[in-house]
Amino acid sequence: MKLLRAISGAVLFVTCLVAPSMAQGYQAPLVRVVNFTADWCPNCRIFDPRLEQALEQLHDQGFEAVKVDLTITRTGSQDERLAFWQRLPANMNAAGIGPLHKGFQAFPYTGYAVVVAADTLEPLVCFMGPVSVDYLKQQLTAAKVRVENLPRGQRVPEGADCPPSFL
Repeated sequence: MKLLRAISGAVLFVTCLVAPSMAQGYQAPLVRVVNFTADWCPNCRIFDPRLEQALEQLHDQGFEAVKVDLTITRTGSQDERLAFWQRLPANMNAAGIGPLHKGFQAFPYTGYAVVVAADTLEPLVCFMGPVSVDYLKQQLTAAKVRVENLPRGQRVPEGADCPPSFL
């Protein structure tokens, strides 16, 4: 079952992937997948459906997808864009991903996802561009295994796509 809720009435959404059976109870996510996207982003039109498909195919309670929608940054009025940027740090804090705002030096771009440990927000892997569903599933699974098996502070990011400010 998929649950979608808005945070603070803004354009930041949190999608939690939970198991179909409520009898199993809720488990806190081990891994958060934070996707920076926008309707006007050409890379997002390819990347976003693949990321969603990979997460759905994993059928695992260990993942939480967080969508940061930056559409208004180009389509909104000047006042709407200014209000969005002013609210973004608080909205990201409310979604539990505040430190990522600083990792992007306060100006995230689109067509990009960062996978972090839910407990520490340590970056595990970053995705950008036209990657395959199978590659995404493989990397997401490996990220979850690192969280399960490595102590805090020793979970090193995979790949070269993570911003230097995260490393």
